[in-house]
Amino acid sequence: MHGRTQQSICFALLMLFSVAGGAANSEPRGARLTTALQGGSDWPSWSGPQRDLTSTSHGLLDGDSFGLELAWTRTLGSGYSVVLATQGRIVATFSDGESDYVVALDASNGAEHWRYRISSTYKGDTNSDDGPLSTPTVDGGVVYGLGTSGALFAVSLADGTERWRRDLVGDLGAVMRGAGFATAPTVLGDLLVVETGGNDGRAISAFERETGTLRWSVGDDSVTYQSPLVLDLEGEPLLVAVTDQNLLGLAPETGEVLWQYRHTEGERGGFGAAQPVPVGEGGIFLNDGRESALFQVRKEAEGFSVEEAWRARVLRSQGNFASPVPHEGHLYGFSGSFLSCVDAATGEEVWRSRPPGRGGLVLVDGHLFVLARSGDVVVAEATPEGYVEKARVNALDRGYFTRPSFAGGFVYVRNLTHLSAVAITADAEPSSRTQVTEADWDLRGDFGRFVRELAASENKTEKLTAFLAEHPTRPILEGTLVHFVYHGEVEDLAITSNFIRDGSQQAMHRVEGTDFYFKSFELPQEAVFTYRYWVFDRPMLDPGNPRTFGPENDRRSLLTTAGWEAPSHLLEPDATSERGRLEVLRWTSESLENAREVQVYLPPGYDDGADYPLLVVIDGEPALSDGQMHVSLDNLIGKTVAPIVVVFVPTVQGGELGGNRVTAYTEALVEELIPLLEESYRIDAHRRSRAVLGQDRYGGAGYTAMYLALLQPETFSKAAAQSYQRGAFLEELFAAASGEKHDLEFVFHWSSHDVLDPYFEFDARGEAQSLATALEENGYAPTVFESNDGFGWGMWQGRMDEILEALFPVR
Repeated sequence: MHGRTQQSICFALLMLFSVAGGAANSEPRGARLTTALQGGSDWPSWSGPQRDLTSTSHGLLDGDSFGLELAWTRTLGSGYSVVLATQGRIVATFSDGESDYVVALDASNGAEHWRYRISSTYKGDTNSDDGPLSTPTVDGGVVYGLGTSGALFAVSLADGTERWRRDLVGDLGAVMRGAGFATAPTVLGDLLVVETGGNDGRAISAFERETGTLRWSVGDDSVTYQSPLVLDLEGEPLLVAVTDQNLLGLAPETGEVLWQYRHTEGERGGFGAAQPVPVGEGGIFLNDGRESALFQVRKEAEGFSVEEAWRARVLRSQGNFASPVPHEGHLYGFSGSFLSCVDAATGEEVWRSRPPGRGGLVLVDGHLFVLARSGDVVVAEATPEGYVEKARVNALDRGYFTRPSFAGGFVYVRNLTHLSAVAITADAEPSSRTQVTEADWDLRGDFGRFVRELAASENKTEKLTAFLAEHPTRPILEGTLVHFVYHGEVEDLAITSNFIRDGSQQAMHRVEGTDFYFKSFELPQEAVFTYRYWVFDRPMLDPGNPRTFGPENDRRSLLTTAGWEAPSHLLEPDATSERGRLEVLRWTSESLENAREVQVYLPPGYDDGADYPLLVVIDGEPALSDGQMHVSLDNLIGKTVAPIVVVFVPTVQGGELGGNRVTAYTEALVEELIPLLEESYRIDAHRRSRAVLGQDRYGGAGYTAMYLALLQPETFSKAAAQSYQRGAFLEELFAAASGEKHDLEFVFHWSSHDVLDPYFEFDARGEAQSLATALEENGYAPTVFESNDGFGWGMWQGRMDEILEALFPVR
């Protein structure tokens, strides 16, 4: 499970595919599978046979005489579970769009044996995808699983027959947090342990495996997505549970709290998605998107002692897919997008590597098996000496938030649409190259000739010094080519920009024998973009470019391509021009139970006594601070834009913009804020004079603007979105767009470089086009503007004249 912090580390909704019955789509590339190496125990739980993310196989990967080959692949619907493998079968959960299931497939070819319906499909929102989140556990021929809504069940591995079923919410008062139940049930002796998250001493519960009868419950702390751990301490099993604030050691048979340690101080929830990993004798490792920590438990004569061994900003990733693996005194895992090796005793980072890219991993025979975001299965040595890749094969069109599993010589991986089996073969084939060489460089134009000459030069320092002196300001523009260059000693360098639609870090090329880095792109002319350099996870402005954009805590270098001119409406009006003014109106919402300060722009001449049209700007603070919208209003009103009152509504609570609170938020805005504005200002009462606008800075404001107009047509007659990202109630929005037609006007502005995330199958430009098309098919005539700029306020502010003139033209 994860959070999109990136925060909210947010998840996108995805198109779902149902599991196809019968045989899998074997040999999809027409390749003949070479002889697979046999070996490797079962993988019966999310954390493997020993519950430490490590296979028990040995001697399987000696030397370099092995390779990877795709054995088979099949469709599988949305779900987060790790693929379990035991007794010749594999087990996973999925949704077909209508129901959530656990399914058993043949491990050799993916053919379906049976499926068990858990519940109706649990619909995700901006924080999760549809379908089950939890990974089941297989033990003693029984599959134990947990549905996202709280259905705890046991079914036969042989035929899927139900043994028993419990409702954690209805029966125990368990509390569902966030995106739903994601904890993985854990077998310990004759018990099944689940982190239920209930009140009145029911944070962790144990059930009898045979009947589902509740044996005991303990703990009052809240639980998010954590799972319990069985820790072997001096030969005796100890149950370890992580809650949002505490680490607990429990006696398995009774649930007695043997020790408790507060792992997080203050109010913030700590390690909410943490899956504990055993490290050495009595070590317990936890991590999330902010930090990681190792806790040491010791059994002593008078009881147990617990202490924090170290805490550091290493291995910072969330969810069980990103938990690191311990091996020979080191921890291997991901810190953000970078595979890292950390000294388990001290928490000090030993090395980190850009390849193979972010993903989930397990340990097999001294090697790291990674499912990368690219969909590649990658094998690398688990060594403190550095990243050494041994084999790679593409298994899926993309990875996802699950880790691989390994059994019987096969690696099993899945995403939201497919499940694949990769064989470890005795016939080694060359690994896909991970290091870019000079042969891969895109060298064009005069700059390309210079790079070739520099690479071949015997006096690189002199040649480079002369070139940099000739080009003191960067990037270097050459027609439609833009060359980004950096000169300095760094251990790694990459670039991100809003012209890189998927938001990925693109590694810069370094000329051997120099500290000169470069990367070239072909970009449209008369466009504006922002970018940053990165040394691993540390952002850096381009020292050769004095132009920047954005708030101080998120500053970026500014790029304008050939032919671009600053829009006149962004320039400060001259001293003789009459300007509008900003006032602050406090809105205390009874229904939302919160308060905010709304800024109100009053146009020049407001005090003359007229009633004015109204524009409501959703997520209005950045429209003023980053977009300087009040400056555009001062320049445009009375010339190309009619005088209007503009209300900038700040966002104060998660889920208001396109999330699970969007309905409550929009209703409160209509029923509370609009009447307050009517009492406080001279506003035209007719709906034809009212519009709503949103920019999708992080997703949601543009969606919310469209949602307001379509769901509240009696209040607003116009809506505009600069960029558009879908929200929680997408079906409801499209139903309104295709349903009863109202007297509404719509304005869209998107960019050819708008947000694209192939990992989440999300295309902001495509989403906006889909909504505009749905409106057109229902008889509306939306106004559409498309630019070649990047995504964000650096682009949006320059196009504000088009939006305002379309909504409120001078008559």
